[in-house]
Parts: sequence; structure tokens; C-alpha cells
Amino acid sequence: MAALYFGIMKHDPGRPEWPERDRFVLSKGHAAPVLYAALAEAGYLGRNHLKTLRKLGSILQGHPDSGKCPGVEVSTGSLGQGLAIANGIALGLRLDGNAARVFCLLGDGEL
Repeated sequence: MAALYFGIMKHDPGRPEWPERDRFVLSKGHAAPVLYAALAEAGYLGRNHLKTLRKLGSILQGHPDSGKCPGVEVSTGSLGQGLAIANGIALGLRLDGNAARVFCLLGDGEL
């Protein structure tokens, strides 16, 4: 996560919907805490949010929720769905002529 968010990926916390940003899909949604930590460090959300992990009403649920947490591209949770979503995003970007890259983290259980 550190290598992606702080060395490889093009992204801008001030513009989370920037069309030219690289995308990240966390297929193994139960590993959300590491994604939340990277997003907080990158500036998508305040570090104070990390203390609310998995609490009722928090933007940081047990699995990533793209409707609640800035910087989360897609809601994931069911193992195996992330690779298909990432492929669809990549194909859509290519068809639109967008050179942004798509990264997907898979778990051993879904491989």
C-alpha cells in the first residue's frame, strides 16, 4: 500500500474524482484497515477517523464503502469480485482513451 499510494499511483486527495487518477481496487475487502490507513496518510480523510473503524455511523466500515469513504473506488467484500471489477474499470478507461492505470490487491483465498 505504501509503495502504491506514495510512490507509484497518480492520485490527488483534493480531487478524488480526478479523471486521470490511477485506480485501486481492494478485492479482499476485509483488509480495509490497511487501505484506510493509506488514505488517511495520503490526506483523503483525517487520521481521527481511524479511531472510528467499524463503529456504527463511521465512514470506515469493515469493508470499503465507496459511497461513504473518499478515495475508495468501489465497495468490495465478496472474495473474487475485485479482479472482475478492476478489469471492467481498466477496459472502460481504455475505451475512453484514458491512460490511467488500475491496481487490484487480491488475497490468497480468492486466487
